[in-house]
Amino acid sequence: MGVPAPKGGPGLPRPPFDDPARSGEKLVEWAEPLLSESELARSREAAEEFALFGGPVLQGELDRIRNTEGDHILGRLIPYWEGWYLSSRDPLPVHSNPFYLFASDGLPGGGCPYRLAARLALSAAAFCTEIDRGSLEPDTFRGAPLCMKEYERLFRTSRRALPGTDRQVTGTKSGPAARCALVISCGIPFLLELYSEEGGLRDVEETARHLRDIASLPPGEIPPVGLITTLQRDEAARGRRLLLDGGKDNERLLSLAEESLFVLRLDGPCGPTPLEQARHFLFDGGQNGWYEKSFQLIVTTDGQAGINFEHSSRDGTHVGRLVKEILSRAPSVKGRATGLRGPVRLDFALSGECRDFLDGIPEKARALSDSRVQDVFRFDAFGTDAVKEGNVSPDAFVQIAMLMAAENLWGERRSVYESVQLRRFAGGRTEGTRPLTREAAACVDGFRSGRESSGALRRMLFEAQRAHRERIRECLEGRGVEGHLQLLRGLWRERGGELGLEEPALFRSPAWEKLTSCPVSSSTTPGEGFALAGYGPVQPGGLGVRYLSRRDHFIFHVSSWKRDGSLAPEYASRLRNALEAMGGVLQDRE
Repeated sequence: MGVPAPKGGPGLPRPPFDDPARSGEKLVEWAEPLLSESELARSREAAEEFALFGGPVLQGELDRIRNTEGDHILGRLIPYWEGWYLSSRDPLPVHSNPFYLFASDGLPGGGCPYRLAARLALSAAAFCTEIDRGSLEPDTFRGAPLCMKEYERLFRTSRRALPGTDRQVTGTKSGPAARCALVISCGIPFLLELYSEEGGLRDVEETARHLRDIASLPPGEIPPVGLITTLQRDEAARGRRLLLDGGKDNERLLSLAEESLFVLRLDGPCGPTPLEQARHFLFDGGQNGWYEKSFQLIVTTDGQAGINFEHSSRDGTHVGRLVKEILSRAPSVKGRATGLRGPVRLDFALSGECRDFLDGIPEKARALSDSRVQDVFRFDAFGTDAVKEGNVSPDAFVQIAMLMAAENLWGERRSVYESVQLRRFAGGRTEGTRPLTREAAACVDGFRSGRESSGALRRMLFEAQRAHRERIRECLEGRGVEGHLQLLRGLWRERGGELGLEEPALFRSPAWEKLTSCPVSSSTTPGEGFALAGYGPVQPGGLGVRYLSRRDHFIFHVSSWKRDGSLAPEYASRLRNALEAMGGVLQDRE
């Protein structure tokens, strides 16, 4: 079924999510390598029962809702779509917001951070004007157009902290802050107009002078208001309320901040090493940030630049396009618009209670910063060229190495999550695939046994990558497992009582519990222009792994929680070993 697409793309089909029996059967099939014989038998029984009873009831209600109310329920209930993020009460830094660090080679600015910041900000503004005009070329995948809906909330958007569940707010194109960046230096927020009503950009040198002037001001005497955005979400909602109650003009000022184009952070130095840079761009303590904005464009005094973005209405594919547009435009961006306003400082009035509240945040922010462990390593032995020469998919190759590293670390098979985009469908976001196929399990077992020949291991590796590609294809076609079943599970939680339905046993089965766990949550960033990308771990005792694929190397960012000890560096060490072992087999032609 086709539905009207948002501007920027043609009509696209709706995500299917229509066969509960198949999804239950696939759940057990995907989970099989994780299960004992008795667990597999119980899970199969639960899937058969689901196909006969609970599944059809829930599917019938889902179809009714989609046919009468549209597909809003998908965004609200599917994990890693908007509702999943907005309902989370964890702090945005470390728990949710990812980062991208730009490759420093070739960044425009001539060594001046303010000129660099000006060029990057003006390039982002130029991209926004293209979206506003409706002239943005649609993204494509293998020649097919992708859904462009989320680009409408890439700019002028903020996540508003509210008790229980947050809400996205997006300003209008003609609002008072619609053409302004929210510039933050030393925690002090300013609005700076970047382009005129006609779309003409501000001059680069003029913009750089304004940014230099902003950065020259001394820090305030109290903790900055932006620190509220680093808190646990119900605490952030309380802080927002205290701020609104603190002065009659605060609501207007906060609306200006929320409806501005994006945040431009003028930060101090982040350090020379990749690990120092990764820690800074993921979370630097929050003294100079505003983590609820759709994205923060960050420029440091030692010449590094990147993005930290709020995840609820945008994914890596959207932000990847944003970064590509910014970096491609920045070297030649020009503007001659005159009569634009200079920087306007947002001076919030603070009550005594609000000041006391702000005074308590830095300690919480330090605790959050200290709660994570990050590890960064570059694997230089080979890259995608060598893997492709061995007739193996680079993505499958890395995922199998990650599975091997997990088993070597924990001594047992663990589920690995990999994100797959669903943007070939109207309103589609992401689906989760699980790389632990039967073939991948056999391949890992073969490597770990030490008894197989290189030829046998190559055959196992080829079969594993074939199965991996098939599973990715299923997900791309909207025939994955978790999106559909998590949707039905969420529907049961909301309406099971009125449907007269007890919780289906499938959602308590070993297959469900083991497959949907995220001990390793992984994602890849293929786009050029990045030096690093990463995010925090998804669950206690788990890891977050993001990697960049290059022709002659790979770059990995691995994160874990500090309470889990040295989990991240230990996993990184085993991942390096797995890559080396698999690369050796590809190179051995005997």
